[in-house]
Amino acid sequence: MALGLGRVEDDGKVGAEAVRDGAFAGRLVAALSESDVRGRHAWSALQDHGIAAGEDPSLYRELYSVAAAAWVEAGYLDHYVVVPASEEVLVAWYSLSFAQQQVHGRRALQQEAVPEPEGFSLRIGSPADLDIAMELAYVIFDHQASAPTWAGAPAPPEEEARASYAEYLAEDGVTYFVAERDGEPLGHLLLERAGEEETELTIAATARGARGLGVGTALTRYALAWAWEQGYRACITDWRSANLLAGRFWPSMGFEPTAYRLFRSVVLTPR
Repeated sequence: MALGLGRVEDDGKVGAEAVRDGAFAGRLVAALSESDVRGRHAWSALQDHGIAAGEDPSLYRELYSVAAAAWVEAGYLDHYVVVPASEEVLVAWYSLSFAQQQVHGRRALQQEAVPEPEGFSLRIGSPADLDIAMELAYVIFDHQASAPTWAGAPAPPEEEARASYAEYLAEDGVTYFVAERDGEPLGHLLLERAGEEETELTIAATARGARGLGVGTALTRYALAWAWEQGYRACITDWRSANLLAGRFWPSMGFEPTAYRLFRSVVLTPR
């Protein structure tokens, strides 16, 4: 069957579309952006690509060949794509020299007993706990900057981080959970409303000296038990693939991969 490929530009996004025998076969577009963290890059979200029923996922190879040529010509050499957790789809993208960078996970919620940990306490915090949030704010940045993650995202200045946390803790739909021992913060976790019945676990950290005490497990169980009582029936989160602690912990808490963010950096060879 005849396959036609061509470049497309839609709503500011650039990419390629495939047509087979006059019918839609597949599409891949990306937003061409620039930021302090990622520089000039092409970003293709989960909703920015897809193939028709019956098409082999290897079609993504053809779509990327056309779409990426347009991205590179425009000067965008770092390419990100979020793909569903499908082995066949992943094989197609891995064969294009993409590597796994981020895992997106989801778990269903159910009614659970609220944990009663020994040696520390759990509570729901508030914007008044900004100082506690700041004591734990750099735990994640420091961990992500070390081997083998080397995430590459610079830690913000303290003033900027404080302002960001102050704003975030005061937002509607955001709930802050704290683990502490005799007034000492051991860990924290934030949930944010993602939909009528879905919440997103956006931040979680345990102080280095408190690891091994079950702080992360207790905080997560406590927060998800609260979420169920509030009417949420699912929770989503994400973590770096190379973060060994996160890669072991979140699946152990019932989160199953639903999508992966993949990355490739193109190196041009001069004549």
